[in-house]
Amino acid sequence: MSWEIAVCGTLHRNDIATPEGVDPDVIGGSALYCALAASQYAPVYVNGIVGDDCADRIRQIVTDLPIDLAGMDVSSTPTHYWHVTHDFEHWIARERGVQVGADAQWAPHLSLEAAKANVLFLGSADPALQLDAIQQSSARLIGADTMTRFINEQRDAVNAVVAHCDVLFVNEHELAALCGDNSAEGARELVGQGRLRAVVAKFGPEGAALVTRDAVRRYDPYPVARVIDPTGAGDAVAGGFLGLCAQRERDDEATLVAALDEGMKCAAAALSSFGTRVLERQARTSLAS
Repeated sequence: MSWEIAVCGTLHRNDIATPEGVDPDVIGGSALYCALAASQYAPVYVNGIVGDDCADRIRQIVTDLPIDLAGMDVSSTPTHYWHVTHDFEHWIARERGVQVGADAQWAPHLSLEAAKANVLFLGSADPALQLDAIQQSSARLIGADTMTRFINEQRDAVNAVVAHCDVLFVNEHELAALCGDNSAEGARELVGQGRLRAVVAKFGPEGAALVTRDAVRRYDPYPVARVIDPTGAGDAVAGGFLGLCAQRERDDEATLVAALDEGMKCAAAALSSFGTRVLERQARTSLAS
């Protein structure tokens, strides 16, 4: 037995360029990356929107995995299409364009089962939508991501989301925007806002840190043969992290410490291919065992 996990996030089509190559037609999005990682540990309910141009591809990706797509809205509007170039020297993503597509129509509608799930993950989204999902959920463990744009443009709403979460997942740029300090030590001032108990600070090739009221614990990245595509790695961290908590049915500090180690393993899988191929393989291997 394990707790169940509800994931609210994006389902996207991506055009990705990295120093390792180009793939103009990658299926991804925060909900998919997180769900694939989390499904190695517990059943997952996905809530998001996709165009009918990509819906069957997502269904194929999750075939035979414990991922419920009943909350996936399918629109006649094309799937959100993101064009990005990843710079491995400075470890930043440079957006080359975006077609918003179906994303503009989405609002969270959690099924009865998803609303009752003990764990909820909120992928980066307009904070009003994240708060809407929180209000529909009875989860005891809530994790959320955000973006620098939302922090800069909707600070009060982002702060409200933070106060309603147990674990906040942020990169160094988001951390700097939130508290004026992009270090793990700077994240300590966020802990204790509302119900927030921990911050997972992600530093790309420098690893990550788990920041709680009492400690800052640092984690090295898991080694990979080659970094191919970092898209979705942060959402995979969240999936592995929350997945282990769900599997153990615990959210005490000792479990959170172990959970980030699992999250880093899932991030390494996400980094190792364009799209979700290695995460899919990892999820199926876990299910078989």
